[in-house]
Amino acid sequence: MTDVLIICGGTGGHLSPGIALAEELKSRGFSSILCISQKSIDTAIVSKYAHIDFERFPGKGFAGGLLGKLKFFQQLIFSLPRIFGIIRKEKPKILVLFGGYLSVGFGLMSILLNVKFALHEANGRTGKAVRLLQVFADRIYLPKSVVVKDIRKSKVANVGYPLRKEMMVLDKIKARRQLGLDCEGTLLMVIGGSQGAQVLNKWVIDHFEHLIEQGVSIYCISGLNNGLESYDVSINSRGESVTIKMVPFTDNMAAVLSAADLVVSRAGAGAIAEITHCEVPSILVPYPYAADNHQYYNAKVHESLGGGVLLEEENIEKLYEEVHALISNHSLLEQINLNLINLNAVNASEVMVDDLLSVIGEKTNES
Repeated sequence: MTDVLIICGGTGGHLSPGIALAEELKSRGFSSILCISQKSIDTAIVSKYAHIDFERFPGKGFAGGLLGKLKFFQQLIFSLPRIFGIIRKEKPKILVLFGGYLSVGFGLMSILLNVKFALHEANGRTGKAVRLLQVFADRIYLPKSVVVKDIRKSKVANVGYPLRKEMMVLDKIKARRQLGLDCEGTLLMVIGGSQGAQVLNKWVIDHFEHLIEQGVSIYCISGLNNGLESYDVSINSRGESVTIKMVPFTDNMAAVLSAADLVVSRAGAGAIAEITHCEVPSILVPYPYAADNHQYYNAKVHESLGGGVLLEEENIEKLYEEVHALISNHSLLEQINLNLINLNAVNASEVMVDDLLSVIGEKTNES
């Protein structure tokens, strides 16, 4: 038997909070199993978490035209017997669904078997899976900026994005050493999300000479699908040693963000939560084809709270100007840092587990 089944995976943004929740449950003496997808990104992320149990399930996103949607339903039907089997075998007290295509099958089976389940929505707009299942959920965890109509307020709890315990802020010099960087000046991080972002990779390639001349080093996570990898150290006209490093993937985001003076990033909820936790100023470039344009709304909320700057991809030609303006305006960077400190006040994992235990009528096993 398992206390909680955690349904996540498919993207780093869904999987990471599931891991964080599992870690918090384990620290209090409760068991859980992560139900993840069969995608390579899930395998890459969970490989370092030997202390967490997980099971892989087939599935496909509800996208890609008629053929893509038909494949979604085919995979959904194919997965239902396995979902039924794990719920009957483990007899969980509650399921926690972090959205995405895996949540649909588990949510439907929970309704059929009369098992409690909770939904977590991290984005500025609720996703399809959450909208489909929200009426039947026992609890819905939402950001403060999101309001769901026609749902009892007693069902809703405002909880942010749970972060893994390893997401600890490091000393800047130590963080740079962990990343293999030997640079003392300004460091710009460019992060395209777990799948990478070709438009941001191209921007780095097109502008690194200008940034080097300004004494700005660059660390770019190019994405597993892009395979871009390089490491160069240059001396600019002022005799400054400047580094550019591109890596396809890293599982050490604490070091990445702790090392940075400024971040250019996509605007997934997980990325914004980690940026906020590490209190680093950012320029957010939302992925324009994200479901329901949720990255735009994530970035818009973050900007409205003073945590960073929103720049839409259609205006990518203005990115260099925005980077230059921010890194040269120390008073503005300091103000953004202060805003981020105020935003970084609550441990979402702890709050979420406290509430989950109240939903299932359990008390924590902490002494």
